[in-house]
Amino acid sequence: MVNIHIKKQLIKFFIYITGLSGSGKLSTAVTLSSTINAVIVNSHFYNNTQIYPIYNDAFEHNQTPKEVQDKIYNTVHVMLRAIEAYPIDSKNYIFIDELMKNNDYNVKIYNSVVELSKKMGTKILPIVLRCNPLTLQERNALKKQRKNRKVIDINSIKFRVEDLFVPPNAIEIENSNMSIKEVAEEVISHMYRLGQIDSVYTKDDNFIY
Repeated sequence: MVNIHIKKQLIKFFIYITGLSGSGKLSTAVTLSSTINAVIVNSHFYNNTQIYPIYNDAFEHNQTPKEVQDKIYNTVHVMLRAIEAYPIDSKNYIFIDELMKNNDYNVKIYNSVVELSKKMGTKILPIVLRCNPLTLQERNALKKQRKNRKVIDINSIKFRVEDLFVPPNAIEIENSNMSIKEVAEEVISHMYRLGQIDSVYTKDDNFIY
């Protein structure tokens, strides 16, 4: 894989990547993190199906008890306080989440990240990864097969696509037919166009932008 390096980055970033399961949030974050020297912060708890086995499926998806939501919210705030108290040198952080409409806790967490970004003098850049339902189902099916778990129904995916929350000024990327590297490069291109980065070049010193 070609390594991309940042030359003279002027502004630090809080990149907030949201999207449904299978949209490539974590893979994109991993690629970006090595590119811009960032730490990945997983605030993807409320709508993450992986959390439900912890509670032995005691409640239905999207029916998380308030007590559990409060504990998750407090956990996220502990992480944010740690970031503020002990920032990395680059001050670049990548948050991954699955923000849903009409979820007060989702909005509270996102707003908390925005406020922390202001405190630390960084630029908040929300990214929404979109993918057509059939491709999402195929990607999730592969993951579920590896874990021997039930495959998500495509109708359920379509329903959740409609409920996906899009933060203000978010960059929406349709990545059904894109590689992770291409998605990461598009994110960097938006940073570059905003004048935050002077130049981006490859390992062989061939400029991309």
